[in-house]
Parts: sequence; C-alpha cells; structure tokens
Amino acid sequence: MRHGMAGRVIAGVVALVLGASLVAKTKTTVQHDKAFDFAGKKTWAWHPDGSGTFKVLEVSGDDPKALHDRLDPVITAAVERELTARGLTRTDAAPDFHVNYYVLIGAGSSTQYAGQFLAPTPDWGVIPFAGATTSYKVFEQGSLILDVSAVSTRSVVWRGVARAEIDRQRTPEARATRLQEAVAELLKKFPPKK
Repeated sequence: MRHGMAGRVIAGVVALVLGASLVAKTKTTVQHDKAFDFAGKKTWAWHPDGSGTFKVLEVSGDDPKALHDRLDPVITAAVERELTARGLTRTDAAPDFHVNYYVLIGAGSSTQYAGQFLAPTPDWGVIPFAGATTSYKVFEQGSLILDVSAVSTRSVVWRGVARAEIDRQRTPEARATRLQEAVAELLKKFPPKK
C-alpha cells in the first residue's frame, strides 16, 4: 500500500513537470505604449489590409500562402474568442483598435556554456572561470506577433510575441491547439493594467 501511494505521488510529480515543460516551451513577451490610455476602448476590427501575414525565412519548402490558408482560421478564431472574453466587441463601424498578426518561420538557436548556472561567487570556493560554449542547438522556430493599433493615432499601442520551436512531427490538431494556447497566453495581458 505504501509503495502504491509513493508511486502515484511520483507519477503525479512527473506529469506536473512534463506538463509545465510543454507549456514553458512557448516563450511570450508583451510590450505596450505606456502613454496610451486603454480605458474606455471596447471595440476592435481586423486591420483593413488583412488579418495576418505569413513569412517563411528559410528554405523549408513551406508555401506561405498554403500556411496562411490553413492556419489563419485557427489564429483569427482564437483572437476573436480571447478579445470577446476580455469585453471587447468586434465591429466594422469606427473601431477603437485594429488588430493584425504576423507569423514568421525561421531558424532559432540556443546555447549553453560551462558554468552558466553557477552563482557569480560560489559559496563553496570554486574559482570563477570563463565559460566556453558546451552546447549549441539550431532549430526551426515559429513566431506569432500580434499587433493592436489605435485607430485614433494609427500606431501600434500593444504588441505580443509568442515564440516556440516547431515540431514537424506534431499533428495538425496539436499545432492548432498550440497556436490557440499561444494566443490565449498573449491576450491574458491585454488590455494592460496601469
């Protein structure tokens, strides 16, 4: 009985860590114009030039138009759902904001070096040493950039960026779910709080 409980606890911890690592693989950042007053702005529309653009920055054989046709409905539905959940209404008559997105697909990289995770002055007395690169990884990266522009100023007042390593082994459904989660994570921070 005791071993069964310990096994369930360990399995739960492993599931939690694996779940956290899957979510953590999408990095998000948000910036906004601190001088712009978001209060009272409740309507939005897709940008007059279109909802989004796809750019393939590498020779991967991907057709940007085919990617757009396949993924635009996923992204636009996720944006509409998240903005509605935040109390904004989509309208074509005099909106407060125009929204558009960009998807960029290109090369990404990550490096680590010996001693990277050591404190600057270790308590246990090891002499600090110069770090040498011990790991270098190049991978295919996708970025989703979501822009919100104020119609009144015609300038971007909020931008969210989600970046993740592209896994070509995922099913189209898994990719769509990942895009929806990225949009939800970005728009959690819209409109910005003062």
